[in-house]
Amino acid sequence: MENSYTTIKNLISFLYDVFTAKKIKSKESDFFKLKDDLNDMLHKYYISFKNNSELIEQIAYNYNLIKDMSFPDLKGNHIYVKDLSNHSKPNYSNEQYNSYALFVHTYLMGSFEEKLGLKKEKITKHITIKNKRILPLLTQLNLKIEFLREDSSPEDFIAVLTRKSEKEIHLNISNRDFHYLLTKIKEYFFNFSITAVAKTNKIRSKGGTLLKANNLINAKGDYPSLMNDIDEVFKNFK
Repeated sequence: MENSYTTIKNLISFLYDVFTAKKIKSKESDFFKLKDDLNDMLHKYYISFKNNSELIEQIAYNYNLIKDMSFPDLKGNHIYVKDLSNHSKPNYSNEQYNSYALFVHTYLMGSFEEKLGLKKEKITKHITIKNKRILPLLTQLNLKIEFLREDSSPEDFIAVLTRKSEKEIHLNISNRDFHYLLTKIKEYFFNFSITAVAKTNKIRSKGGTLLKANNLINAKGDYPSLMNDIDEVFKNFK
C-alpha cells in the first residue's frame, strides 16, 4: 500500500499528464480518492516531516509544480468523483480524467495555499458613487427633512459611505425614516446595501447609538413618517 508521499507524487504526475494531454495509463479504482481520503492522506503527509521548515519547503515545491496548471470545467459532461471510484474494472474517458484532475487540482491548491499562508482574504467591495447627482439630491433631501445633524453635511455623508472619511455622522431622523431614505438612494451607488452602510461604523442614530446592520434592517417599516416628504424630493429632483 503506497504511503502519503507516493500518493502526492502520483497525483501530481497524473495532473501533469492530463494537463499536457498525455495518454493516461489505466488507473485502478482505488486511485480516485474522495474528499475524506484526500484529507486523511494530506494529514499523514503533513505530519511526516521532521520540522515545519522541511514541510514548507516541500509544499512550496509541489505547489510550484501545479500552480500554473488549469483544467476545463466540463459542466455539460461533469463526472462526479464518487462515480470514478466505484468501478472495479475502470475504462475511463478523457472527460472523466479531466473531471478528476479538476477536482484534485482545486483541492490540492487550496490545501497548499493554506499551509503556505497564501489564502487570499475575501475582498469586501466598498460603496462607490454611480451617479454624481447624488450630492445635489442629498442636499435637497437635507434641506427638506434635515436628516443630518447640523455638524454633518451631505458631502460628509457621502464621504463616510464611500470610506473616504473617518468623521462620524449623526442622524437627525428616526431609524425607520433613514432606512427608507437608504432604499431610495441605492440606485445612485455601486455595491450599496443596508449592511454595507452599517459596515462603515461611522453613522449614529438620532439618539447617539452607533448603527449596526441589525439596527437598520430591523428599522424597516411601512409608511415611515417622512416617506411623503422624501418621495416629493425624488419626484421633483431634476
